[in-house]
Amino acid sequence: MSRFAGKVALVTGAGRGIGAATAEQLARGGAELALNDVDEARLNETAEQLRGHGVKVTTHVGSVMDPAFIEAFVGAANAAHGKVDLLANNAGGGPPMTPWAEFAKSDFAHFRAIFEMNFFTQAMLFHALLPGMVTRGYGKVVCVSSISAVLGQESGSAYASGKLALHALVSSVSKEVARFGVNVNAVVLGNPPHPSRTPERQAFLDKMSHFDRVGRLEEFGKAIAFLLSDDASYISGAAVPIDGGLIAPRLNE
Repeated sequence: MSRFAGKVALVTGAGRGIGAATAEQLARGGAELALNDVDEARLNETAEQLRGHGVKVTTHVGSVMDPAFIEAFVGAANAAHGKVDLLANNAGGGPPMTPWAEFAKSDFAHFRAIFEMNFFTQAMLFHALLPGMVTRGYGKVVCVSSISAVLGQESGSAYASGKLALHALVSSVSKEVARFGVNVNAVVLGNPPHPSRTPERQAFLDKMSHFDRVGRLEEFGKAIAFLLSDDASYISGAAVPIDGGLIAPRLNE
């Protein structure tokens, strides 16, 4: 399969999890990759594995919360690969040492930091890459959101708010750039595997899933890769659930 031959993809949070799984699918399809993560060792290990598919892979270590790093990252990716066609805007979560809490009990500085990590990181990178896509008349962008944006999350209002803001950004920008050959979508992830999740929390999510199980990383990676492919050429402005049915609740045991 070579559906990404000649394309260059930038993937954030690519050292593990959803980012690595997405990069795997892109590499299998022949895309060159510019990969980012904050963990250098983890990122280098992933990159070495992906080079086994015979594609060019560059690594860019740093935090996409830092505007100066984003500018340097985009410049380095363009210098190394000549362009960026595809963006898997995956990085998010919680800043280190920043506790989640119920809104009324939260330190607002913590609320702001979590919100910014889940919205402004993706918005800044998107903003930096979009002009090049518009000029070249081609681009595919996928912003990674969460079912928390749709359902809300107790003690996670900052995270949910940041992710929901992505939906409005995607919906708005997609209208502005479709005529220039740029597709912009979001994916709404539910129940992907996560190393910090307790067995009790995992069992609860699995029970909510229509499949009675956690999602497999390759399932998320393949779905995101589809939206980054020309097979999805008439999809834009969408928030596509990849959630095992969690947004559609089970009404019977």
